Amino acid sequence: MFHMKKVTAMVLATVMAGALLGGCGNNSAPSSSAAAPAPAPSSSQAAEPSSEAPKENKDITVGLVMKTLTNPYFISIEEGAKKAADEFGIKLDSKAAQEETSVEQQIAIVEDMIAKKYDAICIAPSGSKEIVPVIKKAQEAGIVVINIGNRVDIDAAAQAGISVPYVGASNYDGGYLAGKYLAEQLGGKGKVAIIEGIQGVDNAEGRKNGSNAAFAEYPDIEVVASQSANWETEEALNVMTNILQANPDLNGVFCANDMMAFGAVQAIEAKGLTGKVLVAAYDALDQAKQYIKEGKMISTVDQNPVGVGYTGVQFALDVLNGKEVPDEFMVELSNVTADNVG
Repeated sequence: MFHMKKVTAMVLATVMAGALLGGCGNNSAPSSSAAAPAPAPSSSQAAEPSSEAPKENKDITVGLVMKTLTNPYFISIEEGAKKAADEFGIKLDSKAAQEETSVEQQIAIVEDMIAKKYDAICIAPSGSKEIVPVIKKAQEAGIVVINIGNRVDIDAAAQAGISVPYVGASNYDGGYLAGKYLAEQLGGKGKVAIIEGIQGVDNAEGRKNGSNAAFAEYPDIEVVASQSANWETEEALNVMTNILQANPDLNGVFCANDMMAFGAVQAIEAKGLTGKVLVAAYDALDQAKQYIKEGKMISTVDQNPVGVGYTGVQFALDVLNGKEVPDEFMVELSNVTADNVG
């Protein structure tokens, strides 16, 4: 059985050379409260390294299971995973659910990979809790599982008696970074709203909690609304329209991903409030960067998805070769603003 040491790390240059999207700065935001210790290993956790000779890299198949491949963030994770697969000479099979909320479809993808006896699976779960039983099934079948991008629910994993290495970014710290910048741009006072991701899912809750923590540092910042738009642009357009109608004096909004920010921007434009209602977001998509240049948004958090995908595949290969990996590896965050958008 492999053993994992508790580590919170930044991307190492030797691991990520040539794989990163670009230089990323960090911020003094608080450490994530979600980074709880992983449960102690049990007999139902990841299989022990085989006593047989390790497979040659060319004979190893790693499954990459994404929430969706319509969101540029997950496309970038796939890009990093493919880079690692090419570099290490392994086979990578990339699959994704039709939508980010297609939990059952994603579970079926993993079931198929188990049936086909893949060597490892790197997964960004659609449902942080719902995915746990099939991850347990994969581990019991001797398949190495690496959790990437969106953390498996820690309590659900503990109850199932499993431990899964995680590669990602601190969603709490990213939410704090965005909320802090928005509050600063408002001069520490005003009315703000939060447009959340899927409620109850780890990354959405982390970003919301982080931004709330930042806003709470400013007595004159009031959070007047916090509603989910389920990561979707169209839904965010409707949510933002309703928020503006109920709060015509709104000063700013934090959107937990860029796709929702695009909907919020549309709603703000329709009301003639561009530049008056400030928009901070998360994912550093190209369109978001363009909106920053145009003054439609003020910031977007870059969580280095290429690095996440690359490191996830590398860790899968390391475990297959009997090496230790950290139970948690955090890539470095940066906040893209008008000052550094390039």
